[in-house]
Amino acid sequence: MQSTPEQAPSPTAALLAGMSPAERASSLAAFAFPALSLCLPSGYSWGATLLLLAALLTSRHWWHRPADWTQLRWLVAAVVFMGMDWLIDALISQGSWRGLDKPLKYFLALPCLFFVLRYPPRPRALWAGLAVGASLSGLVSLYQYLVQGMWRTEGFTNAIQYGNLSLLMAIMCLIGAMTWPEGPRRLAWRLALGVGMVLGLVASLLSQARGGWLSLVFILPVLVWLVRRYIPLKRLLVALGALGLSLVLLVAAMGPTLLHRLTLAVDEVREYETTGHSDNSVGQRLAHWKAAWHMGLQRPLLGWTQAGYEQEKQRLVAAGEAPAVVLVYGHAHNEFVDVFAKRGLLGLFSVLGLYAAVLWLFWPRLGQALSPERQGLQLAALMMPLAYLGFGLTQAFLGHNSGTMFYLFMTLLMYGALRPPQAAGPAAATPPPASASPMA
Repeated sequence: MQSTPEQAPSPTAALLAGMSPAERASSLAAFAFPALSLCLPSGYSWGATLLLLAALLTSRHWWHRPADWTQLRWLVAAVVFMGMDWLIDALISQGSWRGLDKPLKYFLALPCLFFVLRYPPRPRALWAGLAVGASLSGLVSLYQYLVQGMWRTEGFTNAIQYGNLSLLMAIMCLIGAMTWPEGPRRLAWRLALGVGMVLGLVASLLSQARGGWLSLVFILPVLVWLVRRYIPLKRLLVALGALGLSLVLLVAAMGPTLLHRLTLAVDEVREYETTGHSDNSVGQRLAHWKAAWHMGLQRPLLGWTQAGYEQEKQRLVAAGEAPAVVLVYGHAHNEFVDVFAKRGLLGLFSVLGLYAAVLWLFWPRLGQALSPERQGLQLAALMMPLAYLGFGLTQAFLGHNSGTMFYLFMTLLMYGALRPPQAAGPAAATPPPASASPMA
């Protein structure tokens, strides 16, 4: 009797093979978080909620497990410090337990972090989520632009948050396509990530979030310098060429709109400098920055709090010391000036500390042996604080739910995915051999 040849397992079956229910939940959350973040209203909540529920249900398995505090102490300290800073501001500003949503995000991220350390998600789940998420973001943007006739696409949040996060996911997909290892289905993975890069750029350009493009000044030099150490020069040049070609084609397709936006920005700066007119996009930002900076200098240590910031703006407008446009928004359209005005140097250090902690956590180290998939994730994770530094120049990015949730949960998911599956067991305590190659 002739035996029936065995069929090759499907990609999904191969991904989930040998995983416990907790590990499957971790990997599913790692896929769902980036995949749904920008294509649904509050889409980032689905993956985060799944992660939190899984963390609570399995708490007895990870609660007493020792964490690698040498690596984690700065991240945990930065998250706790940021959460406490928001908590104090909420209690002082509102005098009650209302407004706790911002600090709670930081505190609830910690059990999720320890959960993914115990049950690491598969790296390919994150890569698949990024490719799908960036692609869906671009498709949503095209639908809003071509079908609904929106001048600036915004997904299901505001145009700035939407465009900036789409750009960040596009850069992450570019890194994945560049660093993807040789092996089965490598062309399919590189193609999927390449499509994600292009459609993520589409969403960014159609959102016309000009400030987010400044982040490329922080991202690209570091990205080229690091990637050059781990992949052949030819592959790097091909990837950068594909990025450049995509940008040229997209900008050419949107030429008149983008040229109008850039020209308008230059004209608004000149108008503000010559007449002080602030009733436009750039002018109101400059007015916000000026008012917030002077407020921060008056109370440099602890700031005015959110409530005090609003009240002082009203006094400045009533006294003719600031234009009425500063009353339109509850933030200063600049992460660092906004925090300085509201929470002083203490708050400013908390934000910079959070960015610095993630940079330190993911920076490549000698003796660190990672698989090629994890190498790419490490580089992609490094882009987050660099991108947020650029985003923060023209937007209070962490003041929005989407900015906070993406930064916190992508950080912990990527750090968890850097750990090999055996890290959940006793072998985790065994250090890598001294001869391990540096990240390459």
